[in-house]
Amino acid sequence: MFIMDQIREWYNGYFIGRFKGKYNPWSVSSYIETLCALLSNQDTPDIKEIARSAARKYWVTTGTTEMVDAQIDRYPSEFIHMAKRLLYNYETAVLKHTEEHEETHIILNTAQLNLIVQDTDHFSESAFLTMCLYSGYLTRRLSTSVCIPNHEVYRVWLDMFARAVLGSNMADSSINYERGALLKELWQGKTKILKDLAISSHSVLSNHNEYLEKDYANHFANTIVAVSRFGMLTHPNQKSVQLSEIVPIRENHTGVGKCDYIMRLHSTHNQANQLAAIVEFKLIEKTKRGNPAHHQQLAQRGLDQIAKCDYSTCLVGCLERIDVGIAIGSNVVEAVSKLYRRKNTDSPWEEVDTLADVGC
Repeated sequence: MFIMDQIREWYNGYFIGRFKGKYNPWSVSSYIETLCALLSNQDTPDIKEIARSAARKYWVTTGTTEMVDAQIDRYPSEFIHMAKRLLYNYETAVLKHTEEHEETHIILNTAQLNLIVQDTDHFSESAFLTMCLYSGYLTRRLSTSVCIPNHEVYRVWLDMFARAVLGSNMADSSINYERGALLKELWQGKTKILKDLAISSHSVLSNHNEYLEKDYANHFANTIVAVSRFGMLTHPNQKSVQLSEIVPIRENHTGVGKCDYIMRLHSTHNQANQLAAIVEFKLIEKTKRGNPAHHQQLAQRGLDQIAKCDYSTCLVGCLERIDVGIAIGSNVVEAVSKLYRRKNTDSPWEEVDTLADVGC
């Protein structure tokens, strides 16, 4: 029964009219072949663990994704907007164990079916969806909308989303990071991965110099969501990425007393939403992007602003926090941080050297 559940979750999901029951035959046969090979190499096999490990992306390795990748690289912002809706729909359906989420399915009527024109100067959502539908990356939901069919294809969409947000090089790296890598760095007050992500998130934007701090914050938010889906913000004691714990983002880009970016994460004690990261961006002027001392001063100014404006007052229920000031401009990023902990929600915040001394 467990093996069939794995096959159903990973390789079923394609609709034929109203009937959801079409499996991917290549992936199912490849899964069974891998499962048998793994079982034959074990004297006392753990059936459930082996069944899980045999579930992989098989079908996507049988061809190339050059046309899809070309569209993603050319129109990353438009793709991100579309992919977030598809991913949210699938994740919501998985969490609630239901298929009744038509309100989040992407509409694609028969009249909208279209083929991609390679030399177009704008992104055509209907054309891209049509290509994905005919190539198996999506399935029809009735005759009016499309959705991600199963977990195998969901993992492919995660890869494409990471490519759009991070760029191809960083996307490949993020998939191979240790589970919880970014979370554990934040516990220690380190910012290396955070800076790498900030640089990568900027690299997929165009190269003009008119970006505001809120633009960097917006794209950085997408970056954090992307890497969280690969487990980089998952507590190391969790065995799997919990879709319900995808990083909640609070974006307050304008107004007095509002910071650029807040996210709530798992504390060192593995308590959800008890660790908060507050990030304030400062834009490096074009004429000063070759001045490292200025970058450090700007990052420090962002960090000081968090304390001066008392941004932490909105952190109801949080017992741990990291404040981060980030100076960014083009491919230049500098970051500084401070860690805080309090005994209970009524206690004052106290600065600490690390949060990683307990619960890890």
